[in-house]
Amino acid sequence: MKYRVWFMLFALAGLALAGCGHSTSSTQASTAAPAGSDQAQVAGVLADNPDYVNEDLFQSQLAQSYDETGGFAAISPLRFWRVITDVQSTFDTQFGPPDSTGRPTNALVTIHRHLTGTFDIVAGSTTPGDTSRSLVQKPLDDNWTRKIALVRAPDRFGPAITRWRLAGTSGVNVSTQGGVTHVQSLRIQSANLDTTITDPLELHRLRRVLFVPEGSEVTLTATTGNASDVVLFYGHDTRRRFTSNGDGTFTFTFTAGRFIGLRNFGIDALSHGTLFDDTAAYDSNAWIFPFVVVADRAPMPL
Repeated sequence: MKYRVWFMLFALAGLALAGCGHSTSSTQASTAAPAGSDQAQVAGVLADNPDYVNEDLFQSQLAQSYDETGGFAAISPLRFWRVITDVQSTFDTQFGPPDSTGRPTNALVTIHRHLTGTFDIVAGSTTPGDTSRSLVQKPLDDNWTRKIALVRAPDRFGPAITRWRLAGTSGVNVSTQGGVTHVQSLRIQSANLDTTITDPLELHRLRRVLFVPEGSEVTLTATTGNASDVVLFYGHDTRRRFTSNGDGTFTFTFTAGRFIGLRNFGIDALSHGTLFDDTAAYDSNAWIFPFVVVADRAPMPL
């Protein structure tokens, strides 16, 4: 089944998170006028829950090795990685409908990050017997997006006191500016799960974050529609390549490890030219999702 947006939210709020580059914030028009305390509390909730806001995969400089030829190729990629040199972040918040006091009851924060740097490839020659190596650096210009939902609810100490709480999150979508490579869908299958995602920015409840029991085998089937693409799996400390099925779909299987709390996995579709042509532009589309292996031990914001 597909994830569904389970509730309607109407607004985008501003906050700043630590990182390279700089952050800006804006508050869009809403159906309720937020008080300054609402804006500050929303920013505070997100700052207190970085695991739900950030991910640790896309900007990693962990190198990926490549041990096969790519058919017709100008270069033979041996290892490759990203070097992100600048991150420009914006946080837009739209507040939702008011309660009887005129204060908003929910908010939707959309986080945008503009990533620039280089995509670096250690390349070998395609000429037989030539063992020389070269470093190919391609300009990288990617847009990173995630959505976070919040609600204002009564405090546990009494209904007269309300405060903002994290309520839902989306995955992350990262796409190259002007790129044409796109992930169309991702099917996730395990013993207790069979779901197909077509929009990584769909919201889902925190308690409906992907649950994959420890030790379970998880099969991922990505569809890009282009059999020449290269699709990669990103794990906590792992970089692996999907197997191409020859029809624009790609398959990879991993085993969920042991950990407590929230972790992320991602898929990254690269155009053939990104890796195998030193004159072709870098072109990528990555989807990243949070998951847990121990459902009752997942971190739940207060």
